[in-house]
Amino acid sequence: MIKKLKITAQQLFKYTSMLALLLVVGYSCSNEGLDEGVVKPLSSAKAITAFSFVNPVVKGTIDESAHTISLTFPSGTDLTNLAATFTTTGTKVTIGDVVQVSGTTKNNFSKAITYTVTAEDGTKQNYTITPPNSADILGFTFEGSNNETYWELSGLKEGTNTINNAPADLDYITGFPILPPGAEVTQSGNNEESDYNTTGFSFTVTAADGKTKKSYVIKIPAYNKDTNPYGIYTPTHLLSIDNNLLESFKIMNDITMPAVNGTEILSPDYATSGWTPIGDFESFRGTIDGNNHVIKNLTIKRTSHDDVAFISTLGAKGVVKNLGLTAVNIQGSGNVGALVANNVGGTISYCYSTGTVTSSGFSAQKHVGGLVGINNDANGKPGKLLNSYSTVNVSGKDSFVGGLVGYNYLCNVENCYATGSVTGPYKNGGGLIGKNASELINCYATGKVETGGGLVGLNFNWSSAPNCFWDIQTTGQTTSDDGGKAVGKTTAQMTSGTPYSNTWTAANWTFTAGKYPTLVGVGGQ
Repeated sequence: MIKKLKITAQQLFKYTSMLALLLVVGYSCSNEGLDEGVVKPLSSAKAITAFSFVNPVVKGTIDESAHTISLTFPSGTDLTNLAATFTTTGTKVTIGDVVQVSGTTKNNFSKAITYTVTAEDGTKQNYTITPPNSADILGFTFEGSNNETYWELSGLKEGTNTINNAPADLDYITGFPILPPGAEVTQSGNNEESDYNTTGFSFTVTAADGKTKKSYVIKIPAYNKDTNPYGIYTPTHLLSIDNNLLESFKIMNDITMPAVNGTEILSPDYATSGWTPIGDFESFRGTIDGNNHVIKNLTIKRTSHDDVAFISTLGAKGVVKNLGLTAVNIQGSGNVGALVANNVGGTISYCYSTGTVTSSGFSAQKHVGGLVGINNDANGKPGKLLNSYSTVNVSGKDSFVGGLVGYNYLCNVENCYATGSVTGPYKNGGGLIGKNASELINCYATGKVETGGGLVGLNFNWSSAPNCFWDIQTTGQTTSDDGGKAVGKTTAQMTSGTPYSNTWTAANWTFTAGKYPTLVGVGGQ
């Protein structure tokens, strides 16, 4: 006989809750048991992700694809006892059997080194550091005995290098090779420098790897006025011209003059007055070959000085050729020009100027030109101004003002032109020449002339300007005081692209329709 049990609702709820609790506890215990039995896989990460040095001048660059670390550092840096700071995804970093501690362990990085990174799973990855093997010198510097002349060479090759056109004032010079990172130089008598001698500089460069070696010889032929003139490479080298007024110079590259009020000082008053003219107290009678280069941003602010220009006075044997002066800003008194203030029988050819030239007119001699202040003779020997031009805007107070020359006296001016504006008093302004006392040949002018003549402002009666022309529209002048031989033309006629006369030849001029003629062999046009 089956006995029936009576269970109240309250008892049923109690029993059901206890059963649910037992089920939850049991499931939890079961899961904990499963977790304890599972083995997680070990990480295989073994990379170096960052690499640097306590010494900040040494830098490391990781190439993860090649598993290499390249080093860069200044020449002469001691690599023999450096601590590297690194970040890794592995569990251990070693070099050989030595465990590496980031930022602490020191090594000799002048030799090849292999870092081994061990991952959690025991796998390993090597990172190789190899010192640079370059023994190619990056350049060679010289310092003169006056500690002001500095010269740097580049592009030197293994073996013998013969370098012409050394700067002036390099007597008793000392030379220093510019080395690749980690390389060393050896040389008989001294490890780093050598006094100049007739055999030149001889040295051997050993790369940072200690194996690669290259030998060099640098020879500097002696100065020769005709075949090996002094080289001009920097603004400082230009200063040497004034110390060698009878010698020859060759400009070897374009030169940008330092800013006035800047940090580079070429002379005690450079910050306030700018460039000190060459031949200020004695005329320059040597040769300057611009070598078709330009001097940029020449600035002179000497409003109380006479004979102000790049060259103050060019003497009877002086020659300036193949040189451009761009963006000049020249302020002076009396005779003022961009290139030469006072040419006394010298020769100027294939030169040009751009910018502004101003004369305050305080001096008795008051001639200002875009290229030359006054073009003069030397005891009957005429100066020469050939195949040159100026686009300078010229102004002068109480001065004779010309777009090219302020005053031309007994000097040849041939195959030249001027396009800059001319501002002067009374009728003393000329598009090409302010005051002329000689013959002008194959020249023209186009710049705006405030008052004066389209080509010449004031002309001596016996002077003339055959085969010369001016633009009556752009100059604003319909007349020119030039002896009656120059011709005023319209802009259309001046830019026809055909020679103005049979004396205007292709050897000196290029003619293009719609443009004014330009000079052959002269830059900046």
